[in-house]
Amino acid sequence: MTDADAVVPETRGQIVVDTEATSPRPHRRLLITNDDGVDAPGILELANVLSPEFDVTVAAPSTDWSGAGTGIGRFDPVAGIPMRRVELGAHRAFALDGPPGLAVMAAALGAFDGAFDVVVSGINAGINTGQSVIHSGTVGAALTARTFGTHGVAVSLEPSDPWHWRSAAEIALAVIRWTTAQTGPPIAVNLNVPGVAIGEVLGLREAELDRFGYFRVAINDESDEKLQFEMSSHGDRTAEPETDTWMLQQGYATITVLGPIVRTDSNLPDDLATIWVGAA
Repeated sequence: MTDADAVVPETRGQIVVDTEATSPRPHRRLLITNDDGVDAPGILELANVLSPEFDVTVAAPSTDWSGAGTGIGRFDPVAGIPMRRVELGAHRAFALDGPPGLAVMAAALGAFDGAFDVVVSGINAGINTGQSVIHSGTVGAALTARTFGTHGVAVSLEPSDPWHWRSAAEIALAVIRWTTAQTGPPIAVNLNVPGVAIGEVLGLREAELDRFGYFRVAINDESDEKLQFEMSSHGDRTAEPETDTWMLQQGYATITVLGPIVRTDSNLPDDLATIWVGAA
């Protein structure tokens, strides 16, 4: 299950969130997941900030599933997936032995007492910018939510010392208010937040996806029988202006609505027999 074409921004410009006009209806159901694992600090911060306004359920991987994309993993539908209730503050929370996409799919199919109005994934410990977001389990959960007819919001935070989880959670709350107020088809939103105090974030900007990703060099080390990847951070290169990576470098939180998979024009010939002819 992939969403490789789901990274085309639909619009450009600046989004201004009116928190009064976009306040959610009472008791809207919200599922929180992540790809860092249910014990990651970002998921608890998100649940604490969102629970006063939403009916929150947490369903997240029992271990780290970073890089899972929209995958649901390999499993036996008869044997089922190991899952357990976990302590996560005062929140209803479950840990399951699978990626975040599986948690979202399970929720959409009724595993946690009915449908959800929105799925929120995060807070990821590290940014998710550029076209490589399709490989992110954080973003993959939001894309999976949209596939099953629910709004999805992926939330990622730039590393810092100390981590500014509250900044990401508070901006995420405003974005989720706006998202749940939308009356059209479900959307998948990618939000990235600078690693600074909330008062130092310059604003929220809509951004094109950067064309670069996390990986820049792959090394085939045959002597050690392994592949090695050299990773880049968003601060060690010059990003293209107006992209999500560039705007984060300037101190803005970035938001991108990820386009859906749609049928597109192709270069296929009208007569497909010119490619291959079957049995007469």
